[in-house]
Amino acid sequence: MAISFSTHLKNFIVNMAVNVMAGTCGTAGTDAVLRIYTGAQPSTADGGTAGTLLATINNIGWGTDAYATTNGTAALATATYFAGTCTVSGTAGWARLQTVKTDPYTGSAGTYRIDGDVGTSAACVFVINSPVMTSGGLVSLLTAPILMS
Repeated sequence: MAISFSTHLKNFIVNMAVNVMAGTCGTAGTDAVLRIYTGAQPSTADGGTAGTLLATINNIGWGTDAYATTNGTAALATATYFAGTCTVSGTAGWARLQTVKTDPYTGSAGTYRIDGDVGTSAACVFVINSPVMTSGGLVSLLTAPILMS
């Protein structure tokens, strides 16, 4: 039989992930970073990257209530604008949301990552304004729900 989580447990787990990735819910812009790359996403988020780094968006934050998750999904803070400047021209293929926490872990054990596809479709993990990037141009993160299905 497959494992099944209650909605309340899913919401709790997603809230814990949000707290780790971007500080306390309601505190937009603590320390999560989104890096956007060209090419194919690596098979695991545990190691290195693949492709060329196109842009970095710093200080990612989530919604205003620590228990505002619905059906295991936490959405970005709606009143906050997350943007960065492209450093290299190219077409986005995937992105990595990452944060490093020094308490209670150090080194790689304290590095948390979520990898996913990137594009303008709502079906993408990281939805941005345009996958085609020009050096010096602006890239905006529009949505990036953390989902536990």
